[in-house]
Amino acid sequence: MPPKSPEQIVLESLFNDFHSTEYPEDEADDVFEIFSASHVLKPRNFTSDDLASGVVDGAKDGGIDSFYVFVNGILLSPDDPLLVPGSEAVKKINTHPHLEVFLIQSKNKDSWEEGAWEHLLASLASLLDWDAKDAALEKHFSATVVERTGILRRAIGSLATKFPKIDFNLVYVTRAREENITDTIKLRAAQVGQLVQSSLMAGAEVKVNHVGAKELYRLAGIDYSEPGILNFHEIIRADKSYLGIVTLEDYLDFVRSEDGELRDELFDSNVRDYEGDNSVNEAIRATLATDEDAEFWWLNNGVTVLGTEVDGPRKRLVIKQPLIVNGLQTTHVLDQAEKDGTLVDSRRNNGIVVRVIESDDEDTRDKVIAGTNRQTQVPSVALYATQELQRNIERFLLVYNWYYERRKNRYKNQGKPAKRRITINLLAQAMITLMLGQPDGARARPSTLLSSAGGYSSVFPSDLNPEAYLRAIELVKAVDEYLRTDDAKAILDEYTNARFYVAAGYEILKFSIKDTSDLHFRENFHSLKPPFEKAKLEKSLTVLADVAAKYSKKNPGTSRDSIFKSSEFRAEYFNALSAITRRAAPK
Repeated sequence: MPPKSPEQIVLESLFNDFHSTEYPEDEADDVFEIFSASHVLKPRNFTSDDLASGVVDGAKDGGIDSFYVFVNGILLSPDDPLLVPGSEAVKKINTHPHLEVFLIQSKNKDSWEEGAWEHLLASLASLLDWDAKDAALEKHFSATVVERTGILRRAIGSLATKFPKIDFNLVYVTRAREENITDTIKLRAAQVGQLVQSSLMAGAEVKVNHVGAKELYRLAGIDYSEPGILNFHEIIRADKSYLGIVTLEDYLDFVRSEDGELRDELFDSNVRDYEGDNSVNEAIRATLATDEDAEFWWLNNGVTVLGTEVDGPRKRLVIKQPLIVNGLQTTHVLDQAEKDGTLVDSRRNNGIVVRVIESDDEDTRDKVIAGTNRQTQVPSVALYATQELQRNIERFLLVYNWYYERRKNRYKNQGKPAKRRITINLLAQAMITLMLGQPDGARARPSTLLSSAGGYSSVFPSDLNPEAYLRAIELVKAVDEYLRTDDAKAILDEYTNARFYVAAGYEILKFSIKDTSDLHFRENFHSLKPPFEKAKLEKSLTVLADVAAKYSKKNPGTSRDSIFKSSEFRAEYFNALSAITRRAAPK
């Protein structure tokens, strides 16, 4: 065996550190999939849950290890309203949205293998068939693969009338030397690229990349959290706050990386998704496209930037950990107008009002985020993260060494392990399951439920004891650990579909609930303490597998994905469990 290259030696050390810090109990090959995706998807800065959501590796994976779909830089989830043809979200989005796909193969090896591409040749013709039905695909592929690739199939259908610009990235990642890629492997890769190209609309761009030791080393060395430099035309300085005019050209330099793309990490705390075509954005776009006397900053509210440290001479500011907490719409429209060539040259030296506030105090930052986002409706739950209730949950969970990331990647940046970090979405899914008794909703529609009228308050009631959130997280995490065991996989190897159902099943068996219309979580959560009983976890999973098999037989044209997202299936599962508790009740 030839000696390892310097890049391979450093990569091995970097990966071992990532493995031991983030996922110390997981298999190295599984962790390498997360490690690879985190670097391939840069400069996007995802939570561990976001990265894990795209991993589909396992039995019947069709040669795909990870699969991610983005629209205008936003990661799509299975319940995203953009996947519903004719929805308000689809009507509102701009023409020619950027639809971006990453299909990643991650092999924790020092060699390249032809089989990696050959597997895709055999599977992608089916998975990229836009008329394919999920139930038919599940005869050949796992439910997880069908669901994640289904995001793309549904996006193609829902956005077709918007004529999306499609970029499809096929990426093969290993720790091998790039110079060892054989001509046969390159040929197989090209064949896969041609297959994908033939499946997409005219104008779609397909890129095939081999990421070996040198390229992975380069990606690992890129730090997109570097300070931002902002040059002002005019500036007013006060105590830890700055207000001034920045030219549009200098502002674009601030918000873009060296490759000319928007710095994704600048918007981590922004509470609004980019809304595409709406009246406000159309007005901004029209102003940028016309040569008139009115300065741009006369007609625009400007942007607000938070930084943990801010300093610099005269009219130049260096901002550490910059976050644009208000101004996402303006920034996106300006960036797109410049790229489309609709930003007239005379506007480049126009100004935009920029407020910069220096603070590393979480309460202060929350107040700024909430205060600068009150003028329009917020479509996501991100603004709730600034509420006192959410801060109290974070403080309570911290006592028990759970790190509640109501602000994206806060504890990741502090080096806290992935399995102890909790996102607001995961906690919401746990509460939807255990308090509302809707594992189907937690599986299929968490974002939809949270953003509906009264949805947030039903999941996060203001009068609920904070210990309830602790118990919910402990149970869901225990279920996650159990489902990854060989014993659990022998019963039902469908982690994504099973996790919330098994948690609800355990609750029903633990509390001996006979009427499942109310799981009585508010009254009984104190009893859901670790260590959790393996026998009840096993029984919950066994009943789930049995009910799912019967339901599939009764509904042969229904996909596994649809089954576990069905309230009818949830009712049958709950009835089977409550029948067990009734039989076990003393006579």
